[in-house]
Amino acid sequence: MKFTVQELLNAGQHKWKESEVDAVTMRNLKDLCNKLNKLGFTPPRNASSCLRSLADQKRINPSAMGSSHLYGAAVDIADADGKLKAWLKANPNKLVECGLWMESPEYTKTWCHLSIYAPASFNRVFKP
Repeated sequence: MKFTVQELLNAGQHKWKESEVDAVTMRNLKDLCNKLNKLGFTPPRNASSCLRSLADQKRINPSAMGSSHLYGAAVDIADADGKLKAWLKANPNKLVECGLWMESPEYTKTWCHLSIYAPASFNRVFKP
């Protein structure tokens, strides 16, 4: 599983140009990309959602207007077969090693949500 910043910019409905993204968000996207690529999960996966506009966030989850997706610091990776989530469960130290946090799989049935920002609970696997 290898990601590029360009792939993360194009994940979801809005197709971002680098010129539309501020320096802090671009730094977050690069950091997220590097951490995802360090995981070492090999079957291919696609990012289904990453950087979101305010309009997209309101449409997708209006109760989470502080979402890390707004800052390029979170990604949803397509995982309909659950293999990525199962692999992360079997290799829990990978999240720590890579500096990532994962939303609890019980809330993400067909995708895996990973973030470079710690949730308020500081749990590596957290409930939204």
